[in-house]
Amino acid sequence: MKKAALIILGILLVLLGAAFILPIIYKNEIRAKVEQEISKKVDAQVYFNDFGVSLFRHFPNLTASLDNFGVVGKGVFRGDTLASARSFQISVNLMSVIRGEKIKVKALDLESPRILVKVLKDGRANYDIYIPDTTTTAEADTARSQFALQVEEWSIRNGYVVYDDRSMPMYARLVNLNHSGSGDFTQDIFDLTTQTTTDALTFRFDGMEYLNKKAVAADVTLNMNLPESKYTFRNNNFKVNDFVFGVDGWVALPDTNTTRMDVIFKAKENTFKSLLSLVPGVYTNHFDELKADGNVAFDGYVKGDYTATVMPGFGLNVQVKNGTMKYAGLPTAVNNINVDLSVDNPDGDLKKAVANIKQFHADFGNNPVDGRVLVKGFDLSHDIDANVKAKLNLGELTRMFPMEGLTLRGLYNLDLVAKGVYSDTLKKMPAINAAMSLANGYVKSKDFPAPVEQLNFNAKVNNATGRMGDTKITIPDFRMVLEGEPLVAKGYVENLDNYTWDIEAKGGLNLTKLTKIYPLEDMTVTGHLVMDIATKGKMSDVEAERYDQLATSGTMQVEELTYASPDLPQGMKINQANMTFTPQQINLTKFNGYLGKSDVSLTGTLSNYMAYLFRENQTIRGNMAFASQKFNVNEWMTEDPNAPATAEEPLTVVEVPQNIDFTLISTIDQVLYDNMTMKDMKGTVIVRDGTVRMDQVAFNSLGGSFITNGVYDPKEKTRPAFAFDLNMTNVSVQEAFNTFNTVKALMPMAQYIQGKVSTDFKIGGLLAQDMMPVYSSLTGGGVIQILQAVLKDAPVLAAVERVTRLNDLSPAQLRDIIMKAEVKDGRIAFQPFDVKIANYVMNIGGSNGIDGSLDYKVKLDIPAGAVGAQVNNALAQLTGRQTANAETITLNLNVGGTHKQPKVGLAGSSASGTVQETVKAAVTERVTAGVDKVKEEAEAKARAEGEKLKAEAEEKARAEQERLRAEAEKSQQELQQKAREADDRAREEARKKLEAEKNKLRDRFLKPKPAPAPQPADTAQK
Repeated sequence: MKKAALIILGILLVLLGAAFILPIIYKNEIRAKVEQEISKKVDAQVYFNDFGVSLFRHFPNLTASLDNFGVVGKGVFRGDTLASARSFQISVNLMSVIRGEKIKVKALDLESPRILVKVLKDGRANYDIYIPDTTTTAEADTARSQFALQVEEWSIRNGYVVYDDRSMPMYARLVNLNHSGSGDFTQDIFDLTTQTTTDALTFRFDGMEYLNKKAVAADVTLNMNLPESKYTFRNNNFKVNDFVFGVDGWVALPDTNTTRMDVIFKAKENTFKSLLSLVPGVYTNHFDELKADGNVAFDGYVKGDYTATVMPGFGLNVQVKNGTMKYAGLPTAVNNINVDLSVDNPDGDLKKAVANIKQFHADFGNNPVDGRVLVKGFDLSHDIDANVKAKLNLGELTRMFPMEGLTLRGLYNLDLVAKGVYSDTLKKMPAINAAMSLANGYVKSKDFPAPVEQLNFNAKVNNATGRMGDTKITIPDFRMVLEGEPLVAKGYVENLDNYTWDIEAKGGLNLTKLTKIYPLEDMTVTGHLVMDIATKGKMSDVEAERYDQLATSGTMQVEELTYASPDLPQGMKINQANMTFTPQQINLTKFNGYLGKSDVSLTGTLSNYMAYLFRENQTIRGNMAFASQKFNVNEWMTEDPNAPATAEEPLTVVEVPQNIDFTLISTIDQVLYDNMTMKDMKGTVIVRDGTVRMDQVAFNSLGGSFITNGVYDPKEKTRPAFAFDLNMTNVSVQEAFNTFNTVKALMPMAQYIQGKVSTDFKIGGLLAQDMMPVYSSLTGGGVIQILQAVLKDAPVLAAVERVTRLNDLSPAQLRDIIMKAEVKDGRIAFQPFDVKIANYVMNIGGSNGIDGSLDYKVKLDIPAGAVGAQVNNALAQLTGRQTANAETITLNLNVGGTHKQPKVGLAGSSASGTVQETVKAAVTERVTAGVDKVKEEAEAKARAEGEKLKAEAEEKARAEQERLRAEAEKSQQELQQKAREADDRAREEARKKLEAEKNKLRDRFLKPKPAPAPQPADTAQK
């Protein structure tokens, strides 16, 4: 028995040890599996610092935890954090996981979550990140339908939630949200119990703010009918500030596009004080000191369908009878408070909605305020009938309401009667007669010792017919003094169809002091204005540019003006500005200050300023010289410029106002854009029609110089576009690669090049919401020139070396390379160009894509001796002789794969063949081609030699024949000449002989016979 107990105890210890050790041993494997599953199911960046699995944290339940995790969007929501939390824990019943029938979640806990739900105007939502599984089968669907999940409880602690739906538009923000709940979602019908609190709830809908930083608590039980998608309120309390009300009824979702409801709400505590907590400015730290009494009724309803085009019916009733309120420690009460308010819209048609303040009355000491307002129609037109009278001694208000550090004096009067239809589209307004005045006003705040005093004004608004053209607003007298500096103004504006005005203002205005006395919510304004301005005219003259009819003149000086608001979080500051006014323009003779953290200096003119001030959709025009020592563009390209700079901080689309037409002749010493620094920038920047154009903008950066012309066009905010001509000279290739994402995407080989590049290039396309190029949209082309550079450690060169057995390709010295390129369809294509590396010549042509893919043809001329003994032996076997080193082999190579894993092979063969096979094939092809070429050359040479010998023989024969013929002719001529000469001699001898015979006969017969003379021998005759 003892032995068995020891065995059982040993087994338990082993199991406990395994339960403790196994989650630690397999922690990395579990984390990897979690990350793998997340990447399959979630189209977003999910991060977490630590992942844990434990059986001991909530033993015997299995607990999984994520610490410091978040979900960051992609695409148009790149950089937006959908959700983040300090920690997330889920505890499940271990046996339910093992059995797999019904997973019992004991608890879910989310600590310090920050959740941002964003919906764009076009309906795209940042929470739409689930990746559907397209490979599921019917069997898998059946299995999944049998899966059950039971959640016992969940909680959210210290949450911050923002819901920003710009398609409606609707905005809600909850600060310090705490929520807990429980429910059994495995049941078709069950009760869902929740408790929720938030310190500050802000809610806006369609431009109207309904709740502003209200403390809200809700204790709600909902009966959940899942088959019918119907949810019924049970035993619930809602609390806004100090006001408590209950809700009864139900909400149903009959289809995905309709919300059907029948809900009534009613105050649970009929106290005037709780109702007052909803009034802005009342629910302060003095609220506990407030004593209030009176009869209160509060109830309402919402009933009907809510869709994209249909509103439910709704109603509200608020009544206060004989109310009083008084703060402890203050002498005077507000008495006789009576309110009768009703809002009714039974069928949801806003044209039929009616809001009726039948009565409002209160006595502020001895100063009564009375009013009634009836408004019919909540759509584009409102039928108004109102009458309000008030007479207040401002000095007595400080005796009724706690206004620490604030002193008021003066007599305020208001008398307003309005009746008729207001319609902006129809250009109609109620007939109105209103007068407002303040006499001997005095305001002093503890935040600034000097008061605003001698504050007097009278204002009247009159319109007897309801036509816009019959309206007249007059301020015959406005005067005030602040710390001894007076400001006086008067004027009128009439005829709202054709604004006609006559306004004068003279004096100084210290905005710093004034905003300390009258603080501006969510806005900071400081500075000092000195003005002397008079203007008189009609808007029709402005539109017709009849400036001679506009009597406008004056000056204004601005000193140390600062301005910041949620719309301009970067802020601006004007150190000093001097302006003079004419009817045509404002002459800006001096302007020095800052836009954000960037210094600016401006001089020039602003025109069409009156139309810009008085009419909608008018454009202000400017022609100015702009200068800056350092301008940081980046702070204008983020949603939160004051957030600490991080690598994850995304850029956002910069919108350009369409009602601005500025030409800025710019000189900027240094510009910071993204991760690029530009120096000595000069050129013209034109802001016009919602675009920014650059004309001959030159600057130095990345070790070289730039000249650019181009346009940035964000008019279509979801598809901003750009187009630029980029002329770069002697720019560092490495710095260009590290700076430009486009270079990284289209020319990844640049990361292996050390040297300078020059370009004459055009590029254009679309930009994503993070201002990064949409690479598939890029088009363009141009010339890229490398004068001298080094290509080193490039994987593609290493692959070529393996194929060719050339070991001296890397590092490659590049000189005088000119490349013609075209960008299209996500690829950059290069026309064939020559590159000389060492003693080899490469001819390269082809393309690579934004996905890193390569598709190139390379012709490589190499001396046969350079490829080694193996290749030369192959040559010898094929040719029957040893190849001379001086002979050249041309290898035609295909380059595929990616720039990181290139594949090189012989053209026409697989790019993945072995080195030996590729070399052998290349050599065989080359030698075979060489042998055939030599054979053809020999045959051609033999034929040529034969033809040559034949021609030479025939020529010699012809020459010999000519020579023999010539010699024969010469011999014949010589013989003929000799014959003629012999014949002549013979005839002469015969003649002489005949003459001698005659003389002999004469002598014989006529003279005595002389002694005979000796005769020469006749050799010729012989």
